[in-house]
Amino acid sequence: MENIPIIRPTLPPMERIVETFQQSYDFGAVTLGKVTAALEERTAEFTQTAHALAVSSCTSGLMLAFAAMEFPEASEVIVPSFTFAATVQAIVWNRLTPVYVDCLPGTFAIDPDQVRRALSPRTAAICPVTIYGLPPDFNELQQISSQHGLPMICDSAQGLGSTYKGKPSGGFGTCEVFSLSPTKVITAIEGGLITTDDSEFADKLRMMRDYGKGPGGEEMVLNGLSARMSELHASVGLLSLENARNLVDARLRLIETYRHRTKNLRGCRVQEFPGDRTSSGNYFTLLIGPKAKKDRDAVRAELRAANIESKRYFFPPVHEQPALKRVPHRIVGDLRNTIAASQESLALPLFSHMTEEQQQRVCDCLVSVLG
Repeated sequence: MENIPIIRPTLPPMERIVETFQQSYDFGAVTLGKVTAALEERTAEFTQTAHALAVSSCTSGLMLAFAAMEFPEASEVIVPSFTFAATVQAIVWNRLTPVYVDCLPGTFAIDPDQVRRALSPRTAAICPVTIYGLPPDFNELQQISSQHGLPMICDSAQGLGSTYKGKPSGGFGTCEVFSLSPTKVITAIEGGLITTDDSEFADKLRMMRDYGKGPGGEEMVLNGLSARMSELHASVGLLSLENARNLVDARLRLIETYRHRTKNLRGCRVQEFPGDRTSSGNYFTLLIGPKAKKDRDAVRAELRAANIESKRYFFPPVHEQPALKRVPHRIVGDLRNTIAASQESLALPLFSHMTEEQQQRVCDCLVSVLG
């Protein structure tokens, strides 16, 4: 029986990648060249922002964004525990202290009330996260940010193609950082994008992604990284971005089918989609609660036996990740929604070129096991 993967990148045709990359290859300008510039320009248009910067990964982009703020060492950054570890690893690499707060029980996005509760004299920034492709409540978070004079560095890794109150993700907070990894709807195979409306911040990040080089290219005027995007990756990213609407719409149609097929499964629930925002469709997760016919891990085993991939996501929550338990941190409240979501969530196969037959197999297996 054919294996159904949990996710597969929907890549542009190889001949178009070669065609796009060819000029850079011929000139030998294979990093930070014309294709990267075109990707950045197109991203700024797509996100309706003043600046977009291509970087080697979302993680390196987050690391640079926090570094560019020049916070005092051990300053606190308020962040959800229900996220991927890289969100917090970028904070820790900058010798900052993560302060974990709970997520909302419906959207699984960071809870603004818990953010308020977590504020302290050491708070330097807020780091909200786009969960499974669905943006957090940016308006509510921006109010907190503005009221307390705190920058908002947004981990929007899964959010390219999503919207909030009719506006595309990209222009919220001080900056948003997107991933273009193979697991994302829009991919460059590897890479990331930083979007911002702050020109001074953007100029600083441009230097920092290239070792911190000043205008002449000889002096290192800032402490930077090698976080450039290659022209080859930019070629894939540019072509993917040109097809963004089709890629996102295909995911959202699949998610709607999943939501319909699983709505009557006892003890199960799905992510809430508030009417003021749209998802990029990066992941679909089924939350399998204590009243379900079988628990999450048993369902995962049944799917595996049927040659269907799935994964517990996000599991464990970041505050329970072994490496991050060892670094200085602070936990606010009991994180009950985070713990419940982490124990119940199971990500199911989802990719833009997934066939109707593949999804039918997944749904039939779920109904057989949980119905």
